[in-house]
Amino acid sequence: MNKQFNFIISAIIAAAIGACLFPAASLAAEPVERIAAIVGSEPILTSELAAQIQMVAIQRKIRPANQEEAERLQKEILEQMIMEKLIQIEARKDTSIKVSSEEIDQTLDEHIRNIASQFPTEEAFLGELAKEGLNLRLFKKRLRPEIENHLLKQKLISKKLSAVAISRQEVMDFYDKYRDSIPDQPEAVRLAHILLTFQPSGATEDSVRQLAESVRKNVAAGADFATISAQYSPQAVALAGGDLGFITRDDVVPEFARPAFNLQPGEISGVVRTEFGFHIIKCEEKAGDKAHLRHILFEVLPAPSDSALTFRLADSLKQAILAGSDFRELAKIFSADDETRKQGGELGWFAKADLPPEFISAVDSIKNIGDIYGPVRSEYGLHILKLLEYQEARQFSPETDYDRLKEMARQSKTGESVDRWIEKVKEQIFVEIRPLN
Repeated sequence: MNKQFNFIISAIIAAAIGACLFPAASLAAEPVERIAAIVGSEPILTSELAAQIQMVAIQRKIRPANQEEAERLQKEILEQMIMEKLIQIEARKDTSIKVSSEEIDQTLDEHIRNIASQFPTEEAFLGELAKEGLNLRLFKKRLRPEIENHLLKQKLISKKLSAVAISRQEVMDFYDKYRDSIPDQPEAVRLAHILLTFQPSGATEDSVRQLAESVRKNVAAGADFATISAQYSPQAVALAGGDLGFITRDDVVPEFARPAFNLQPGEISGVVRTEFGFHIIKCEEKAGDKAHLRHILFEVLPAPSDSALTFRLADSLKQAILAGSDFRELAKIFSADDETRKQGGELGWFAKADLPPEFISAVDSIKNIGDIYGPVRSEYGLHILKLLEYQEARQFSPETDYDRLKEMARQSKTGESVDRWIEKVKEQIFVEIRPLN
């Protein structure tokens, strides 16, 4: 996110005290907390609005270029927040609607993966977070309430609309009305895969630990911590010289928090292992329950010899399948994809054009339904692919796609019902939108 957009976000709050959106003088203004809207008896604060704009900007990868675009984005997001608040109030009234921590965690992880997939690499995604003063753990923490509210909304709407039925005549009317805007059915495939990830060996881990121990001696002897972090850490950490800013225990994983928050200003930790790799942590300052921390991160990545082991395993599994072993059972045992492993590796239907390039090439090489191909390398590891079904490109028609047209018509009818319900809720719950300037 560029500096101009950071300023636009801050200015949305600063506008409450009359600051203009772009003049340099307002950069120095201290934001004053204001109420952007009241829904029922619950306020939406300007700080909450600004935080939501920041989150949406990261998720959508958008950057307002001028005042008009910034104000339009502000209005859109405030309206969304008001609608979400209305539905939350209604959902809380229904004690039968509950969302478990497991549901939130699963949906949150999936949402993070979807956001990260919009960036060319994971490093680019983490770098974007770093520009906004966020790390992945803090980003998840901020997103969690949004995900919980989203799930509550889904469950409430599903309950309200579970009785929505659709007749055959309504399906045909929908088709007649929208046939020109319904896209053609693209060439599509249904795939299954076995994913094998590249994992570092014990020897690789030991060598990274030894490097970390050696570097720790250098920083303990007086080497500049930020410079060393920039030298050894991955890009997202190196960009800030390892600076995490003032954080709390909840902002980092427990394995990191325990040694970090026992440090006094100026102290350096030993080598600390977390899921992200090996860390050397330095405490710069303390303020209440927060600490200003820096760290050097040594990622534990597979060595070429480790990758060779994964290729050999992929080849062995492929030969076993060709010899008659059951693909589904091997996927349940060996696949590293937690989401598809229980279903025997089934990925579902994809428009061929939407597949990653390496998958498209593989599909083009598969001649028959049921054939396998691989290993195919992607950013996630090695895949052994199986073609389960194939569908040629064609136009939608009631004769061949009635069930899918019925679902489209049902969703359209459901959307109209939701809109009517929301309007009724608005009539019952007080809403006030306050000016921000």
